Amino acid sequence: MQEEITKHSEKIYKTVKNSEHTLGEKVKEIIIEIFIIVFAVTLSIGLHSWSEHKHQQDEVAVFLGNLKNDLKSDIKNIDIEKEAYKKSNIGYENILALTTLQLDSIYKSKDKVDFPIYSHGQMISVGNYEGFKSSGKIGYIEDEKLKQKILSYYQIYVPAINEVDKMYNDFLFKCFDKMIENADKSEEKLYSDPKFKKTIEFLVKLGNNNIRVYDQNTKPEAIELIKAIEKELNK
Repeated sequence: MQEEITKHSEKIYKTVKNSEHTLGEKVKEIIIEIFIIVFAVTLSIGLHSWSEHKHQQDEVAVFLGNLKNDLKSDIKNIDIEKEAYKKSNIGYENILALTTLQLDSIYKSKDKVDFPIYSHGQMISVGNYEGFKSSGKIGYIEDEKLKQKILSYYQIYVPAINEVDKMYNDFLFKCFDKMIENADKSEEKLYSDPKFKKTIEFLVKLGNNNIRVYDQNTKPEAIELIKAIEKELNK
């Protein structure tokens, strides 16, 4: 492009210096050369912009494809975590239902009370989202509604489930602390301790709450986001 501009600029210079042409002819030739330069520059800018835009949209398509796979994995993991909460809650409710006589019978027969242990951790894939966002490319997504759905999912719904899982784990570790504090006492006394039972009750309530958060908030948003991504990719 630089060579073309230089070539036509030299033609304009030669035209100006050409004593054989009249002023009218010089003006006409100069206008033609200027038009050629302007057209070439405009075309070059347009082609560059088109190429850059296509490259950006190709990156968006790859990102959305990866995000769709992440979301499908998220939904599977949410279902796994839900079942783990349900299973743990059944175990805790069985403990809460034990009477003093039942506890006596269990320990006299040398059995143990089964205390469910399932610590809930990070289960949402955020690598692709964080990488695309940190590189400043989220703005490449031209569909504003889709962009807002993505941002809402990762900035509102994902932190929400991380927070409720953390609260659950905190109460679970309180149970562990209580077990350690009463390590020199019989488990029978521990499981009949009102404070310990109250902690387990809260654990069950938190488990049910987290199942609700998964079912009514995060999972539906993931499903809707997949649909929005598929619609964008199929355009």
